Amino acid sequence: MGTYMTVVLKKQYQNEAFIAALNDDLIAIYGAETGVAFNTWAYLQEEADFMNTDPEGLRQLPDWKRPISKEQLSKNFFWLRFGEFAFKLSGGGSTAAEAQQAVAVSKWIAHTNARYIDKNKSEKFTTAIVASYFNAVFKEAGYDLKILWQLPQ
Repeated sequence: MGTYMTVVLKKQYQNEAFIAALNDDLIAIYGAETGVAFNTWAYLQEEADFMNTDPEGLRQLPDWKRPISKEQLSKNFFWLRFGEFAFKLSGGGSTAAEAQQAVAVSKWIAHTNARYIDKNKSEKFTTAIVASYFNAVFKEAGYDLKILWQLPQ
């Protein structure tokens, strides 16, 4: 199954507006490559719509009764929980571009002194831990590690 980085926002920050702004900041400020890091209900609805209408989506979870809801996805798959971020650190063969998502989240946590996350429910989120899993991948891809891990001013 592998080792996962899991980050859970504190309850007061588990809302669409905060999460959407955070996802934007992860790209603009912290270097994430894609728009969805922390799951919003809007994103989960897109996933549910895909599984309910797209031919490829209909082949996924064939034993599940349709329509599948965003709430079902959030409840049944830890990587799709609302207001959370999950990223496979080991055993996943992530590319450097994919791993930048974990780096961005880790840098955001460090930069904000983890004040927005529930540290009791989150794990393996420090920059040191994430770096230990991915620095070799970044080096091989030609990244400057000093620049990659630099926190914004």
